[in-house]
Amino acid sequence: MATFELHLSPSETSPVMIRAEGELPEYGQVWIWDMLYARVMHELGDCSEARELREQLELWAVNMSSKIFQPFDHIRSKGHLDIDPKLKLGEVSGPAQRVRLEVHGAAGELPSIRMETGELSRGLRARIPLALAQHFINANELFAKELPIHILAFRKYYSDVRTPDAAESLEEAPMFAIQKALEYFQSANRGTVQ
Repeated sequence: MATFELHLSPSETSPVMIRAEGELPEYGQVWIWDMLYARVMHELGDCSEARELREQLELWAVNMSSKIFQPFDHIRSKGHLDIDPKLKLGEVSGPAQRVRLEVHGAAGELPSIRMETGELSRGLRARIPLALAQHFINANELFAKELPIHILAFRKYYSDVRTPDAAESLEEAPMFAIQKALEYFQSANRGTVQ
């Protein structure tokens, strides 16, 4: 089991602190993030915070998707790995809301997540996927290069299949994102990506 404890300040300019415990394989990070994103979007429903979160992520993903095959150091040096210019990771000073994300799963099984948020505003709830994405991006080049394709797959799912607030989207949207990313990278490896 792995756990992530996020400390979120009410101020958008204050950093988000993330404490991680336990082991989570590199390849599992994107799956955990997909499940978290689907859950947060489902919980937010149709509100301005959900629309802003989607817009922020999709704008970053469109920009970053054209760069995923460039040298990683070049991408980092140009600032393309900053998913949200306002978001900083670091120590939180002052009052903060705590969110606990637990990842469970046995070997050979798909992991599951459990999130404890307590009373959390929609604005702070929308920061959770941004903060965890930035945490994984900072630590894992593979995650940074895969995430844009997953976000674009979510965009397609939410536009063409089901809205985020549909009960089915909680399970279907992450599976759709994984499948589309797999198809994309298989095509890229064959040299057939358009």
